Amino acid sequence: STRRVDTVVLDKTGTITTGLISLVDVVTDNVDRTEVLAMAGALESASEHPIAQAIVRAAVLELDALETPEDFVSLAGYGVRGVVNDHTVVVGKPSLLQNWSQPLSPSLRQAVDAAEANGQTTIAVGWDGRARAVLVIADTVRESSAAAVADLVSLGMTPVLLTGDNAIVA
Repeated sequence: STRRVDTVVLDKTGTITTGLISLVDVVTDNVDRTEVLAMAGALESASEHPIAQAIVRAAVLELDALETPEDFVSLAGYGVRGVVNDHTVVVGKPSLLQNWSQPLSPSLRQAVDAAEANGQTTIAVGWDGRARAVLVIADTVRESSAAAVADLVSLGMTPVLLTGDNAIVA
């Protein structure tokens, strides 16, 4: 019955990619990188999301320890918010910060556009009513993925990528 298969749907994260998401850049808007990592890392430490854990790993590597956030709320599909050191912090999609009246500055918007054009994911960080930084996150494509997809095509199959990422990342 497998002779009739003409389409194969492949999950991106962990199948096409290694699933090892990591923080590759921190772009700030007149704020110290360590302050951004302290705020974002502390807030994300309360989340189990793979992107959150990548941010936490990077923050711990640079800072050793993170504060414990208060009033943590997960905003499904958008990000998180809470209080870190008496600062109201929002971490998530740039649109989340926009919805919280924290639009990205032109330099942060440019960082988002550049990262997404490179197939990377961006996470915006803001506190006390202002967007402060963009975190650039990436997953690595497995070395064997291109050959595996080429093999499927040579067998007459149509590979389809399944992902929750934006179209450029996909």
